[in-house]
Amino acid sequence: MENRVAIYQDACRRGMDWMLQYVREDGAIGPVEERLFYYRVPWVFALMGEQEAAFRKLDWIKQHMFTSGGAFEGVSPQKIYTERYGSYPLACLIVGALLNQRLDLVYPGVRALKGWQDNQTGGVFNCRSDQDATGEQELFPTAQFGMTMLMAGQIEAAIKAGAWMDRLWALQPDPDHRLYHVYCSQQQRLVIDVAEENEPLYITRKDHPWQHHFNGGIAAAFLTNLYLGSSDRKWLDLARQYQSFSMTTDACQFESMQTCKSGWGSGLLYVATRETAYRDWTRRIGDWFLSHQYPDGHWENTPYWNPNPTISDNIEITTEFIMHLSHISMYLSVE
Repeated sequence: MENRVAIYQDACRRGMDWMLQYVREDGAIGPVEERLFYYRVPWVFALMGEQEAAFRKLDWIKQHMFTSGGAFEGVSPQKIYTERYGSYPLACLIVGALLNQRLDLVYPGVRALKGWQDNQTGGVFNCRSDQDATGEQELFPTAQFGMTMLMAGQIEAAIKAGAWMDRLWALQPDPDHRLYHVYCSQQQRLVIDVAEENEPLYITRKDHPWQHHFNGGIAAAFLTNLYLGSSDRKWLDLARQYQSFSMTTDACQFESMQTCKSGWGSGLLYVATRETAYRDWTRRIGDWFLSHQYPDGHWENTPYWNPNPTISDNIEITTEFIMHLSHISMYLSVE
């Protein structure tokens, strides 16, 4: 296992070296005028020991992309985050700020992030302009919100998010085949009836490659962390169910880069349980990352979703995959 961990760490290093060529003198990275794509960069810089680059990046964000109220807004257009997943970039940024001990960003950021949570359901609203009973709440932003809150010591907010995850799972009509991952608080139900062309935004099917196959893994990662932070076994049991959805999804999931978060869930479950099934799945995902890395160190998204990726696209996904593979190497090093 030591050899495999070393191989994963080397792949992360090659990805990091590819990314560093795009760091600008002012601390920004890549074409920041295009859109907000670099929300996870300080997180990964910290994981890879690039403290100078991390601090310069956080300084740039504080000056150009951080409001006095802690919102992650400024010169980079929000694009998709004005419509969906609006809390997600801030939740990821706060993790990077925490790892780099930048409390000047952490405290206002946490206050702003908490404003995205529905105090009644515990879920995280998708859109800032629709934060009422009619607003949609989604699985993966709620999971990242929960993990960020745990790291920031906000256990009650994380438990509320866990309760939302529990409710979402209990409402599933057919978890052997599909996961409905969006909830409407006003109607207190899953969003099930959607136009066919929008189905991947609301439903993760086990039998089709072009789905949000990351949902089971990130849910399991959050819930396992919640178990580790609270010692309440119900969260571990729920994590197992979400991870089982991911691990029993058809092999077609490996055609899509959207299966990436599955190793996050299984790796943390392995840390928590030491069960070999989770270890073996985590290895499988780690090897899958290796098989898709380009010779110069970067990764690209699924061509079906993004046939002509830009530099910002590749920085975004390379950042995420370094994070996942670095975490996998940590989880497997416990052996």
